[in-house]
Amino acid sequence: MKKIFILILIAASYQSYAQVNAELNKLILQSFSYYPKIQELNKTTEIAELKVDIARSNYLPTVNGTGTYSYVNPVSQTVIPISATETKKLQFQPNNNYNVNAGLNQLIWDFGKTKAQVEKAKADLLTTKQTADAAKLQLASQVTGIYYSMIYLRKAIQLQDTVIAFYETNQKIIEGKINQGDALQIDLINIQNTIDQEKNKKIDFERQFERQVALMTFTTGQANSPSATEFDFTGLTSRELNIENNPDLMAANQRLYGAQADSRLAQSNKLPSLTFQASAGMKNGYQPDLNELRFNYLAGATLTVPIFQGYRLHKNAVVARKSIELNEIAKTNTTNTLQKDWQSAMADLKASEEQLKNTETQIKASNEALRLTQIRFNRGVVTYLDLVFASTNVQRAIMTQLQYKYQATLAMAELARIQGVKFWQE
Repeated sequence: MKKIFILILIAASYQSYAQVNAELNKLILQSFSYYPKIQELNKTTEIAELKVDIARSNYLPTVNGTGTYSYVNPVSQTVIPISATETKKLQFQPNNNYNVNAGLNQLIWDFGKTKAQVEKAKADLLTTKQTADAAKLQLASQVTGIYYSMIYLRKAIQLQDTVIAFYETNQKIIEGKINQGDALQIDLINIQNTIDQEKNKKIDFERQFERQVALMTFTTGQANSPSATEFDFTGLTSRELNIENNPDLMAANQRLYGAQADSRLAQSNKLPSLTFQASAGMKNGYQPDLNELRFNYLAGATLTVPIFQGYRLHKNAVVARKSIELNEIAKTNTTNTLQKDWQSAMADLKASEEQLKNTETQIKASNEALRLTQIRFNRGVVTYLDLVFASTNVQRAIMTQLQYKYQATLAMAELARIQGVKFWQE
């Protein structure tokens, strides 16, 4: 009980601190009700729940109603002399045979076979639930990635608009200098070429943004653009390696438990079973009136002992043992994969955070350099190429900072997925 209480507290703490903004949370919940794969897994879970009930039903009796009719000819008969001059035909079976009854079969003892079936069904149910949870977590991470990709691309488009506006302003300055004889026509051609290049970059960002909109529609059924403007993901609860709550690993554990239950079931099939039978009904064929329907009943027990089944039971047991070995290997592979993914995501997060610190200085320095270069360009001290170089440095620094923020957000979302954190609120 104490362990259970501690686990509940841990789960509650995860729910308390793992959260995302309301808009993203709504999109994640919308994806759960819209995405067909999740609906498929939900139906699979419902079927698995029914299979548990079916396995338990083996403990209950079965009652069947039966009605039969058969015509038999010839039938056994004899002639009995009644007097010196008279005889009577005695028939031992009627030509028309009727039998209507209700029968009951109740399992008394099967040496754990039904229990093994129930355990196997329960393990399968838990496996399907964990698989559904893993799919939800994967989908939530996917929606999170799409959501912040749209924010990143929208910021990139806004940055391109600023860059294009900057060059267009300088284009007008160059046109004025040409009229004054202080610039060449080649300068105007160069800056127009630069503007076209920046516009092409913007078009590429817009294309990527539209693709993300299509992905958001595919996963959630909604094509709305995020209203948020910052990378505000706060779903990561810890930076320590902890994969015990990862649903993929939990599903691997459940598959292993299911294989072990299947092995116990295969072994129990070699054991006997004891069944009670009873029936009651109406039938004819009783002397002295063979055609009269009379009440009858039957009660008994049957012991079934498997002796030889063509090696099927032995082969099933071998297959079950191999299945356990296979699932143990699969669990190890899942564990190793999650550890590898964790290390990769942590490396990405740490690198992005360190790089973000460096970009602050770069942006300040490049902005100041651009300001001075713009003043010197207006005075005719430097060339247009110097201005383009300074502007490119600013653009590159701001875009790099934006990319690092985006990469850090994706890394945190991936770490939350690996930890098995349900960072949405249902």
